[in-house]
This record gives sequence, structure tokens and C-alpha cells, in this order.
Amino acid sequence: MTPWRPTLAAMGILRITVDDTGTVAATSAKLHLVVKGTAAVLGNAAVKRAAEVRELVTALAGAGVGEDKVDVTAVQLSSSTSLLGRNQRAEIALTVAVEPEQLPSVLGILSDSPNLTLESLEWVYETFEASIPLTAQAMVKARRKADAVATAVGLRITGIANASDSWSMVSPREAMMAYGAPMDARSLKSSPGLDLGLDYSSSTEINVHVSVDFEMGE
Repeated sequence: MTPWRPTLAAMGILRITVDDTGTVAATSAKLHLVVKGTAAVLGNAAVKRAAEVRELVTALAGAGVGEDKVDVTAVQLSSSTSLLGRNQRAEIALTVAVEPEQLPSVLGILSDSPNLTLESLEWVYETFEASIPLTAQAMVKARRKADAVATAVGLRITGIANASDSWSMVSPREAMMAYGAPMDARSLKSSPGLDLGLDYSSSTEINVHVSVDFEMGE
């Protein structure tokens, strides 16, 4: 934590900065997948009709994950005939948004899905909401320090001339890899002892910085 440094200006302004740190829990997770399948036409809706994707969407629905939680992010097509051939092979990149409590069952479904690679897992945090109580806490600390400093010089805090805050957090993306490479989802099933570093929940640090210019008077 950066030490606070009060400065007393000639106009009776006392500037105090406070840095505080807290934790925020993930509200959801995104699974980044690649499915090898077939697709005749480009487009999100058309790709979702590929047999391999339909099977995955149906299986996920059984775990409470609706089709609206599955998004197609990229498609790479290859064909031995023309670009508009009906039997084009496709590598379809998907994201699946799940609640933390859904992860065990969803990972079980993925382990039974052929032609599927689990690229990574991304935790999603509501950082703005988490910053609100932490910023308020930092403001309380700033006022306490301002009162103490003003009293030490025989003055009191009479108002606030200016205040600002900012917050930051570590990157929320958390790779889910096996020996440094994307994981075939079936290895989750075949290697039950593999440590994935995943506890089906996650939290990270959020840092808040508050700067307040307090007005002082007698």
C-alpha cells in the first residue's frame, strides 16, 4: 500500500490520498472452446446448426446452460471442393458462459464431447460493483486522516474542494492448460488426478485509489 502524503496549501486545502485493496469473487465464467464440425454457411445462427454444435448445446441445456449462453466467436473453414460446398469442415470457436456452481457438471459434459478442445477458462468479475464499498471505505479513512491532521494544526475540516477515485485489478483471464497446451476436454475424464488449478470459484484483488482535497478552517 502506498503511504499517504498530506500537503497543506496556503488556501487552507489539505490533500490526502488513500490506497486500499480488497477482494472480489467471480460472478461467472466463460469457457473458450474449439469444436471440429461441419458448416455449410457462415454466420452465427447457421454455425449453431452444425451437428457437433447442436449436440453440445443440447447437452449443456441439460445442465441448465441455455443456448443464449453459447456464442460463436470465429469459424475457420476448409473444403476439398468449392467455398460453397455443403460438406465443408470447420473449426468453430465458441464461448460458453456458466455460473460457478455449474462448472462441475459442464466440465463433465465437455469430457464426453468428441472433437472438442477446451482452450481456456476466463473468470468474469463485477468490478464496478465491487469498487463501490471499497471506495467508500477508502473515503472514510481519508476523512479520519484529514480530521487528525487538521486537529494537529489547530484547524478543522469544513468541506471538500475536490475528490477523485480510480480502481484497477489484475487480468481476469485464467488459462486452463495441460502441460502448457490447450486441453482435449476428454483428458479431464481420462486423467482424474490431473491438477487443473480450478476450485470452481475464483477471487482476485481489486485496488482502489482515492484523492481528496479537504477544505480547512478555524
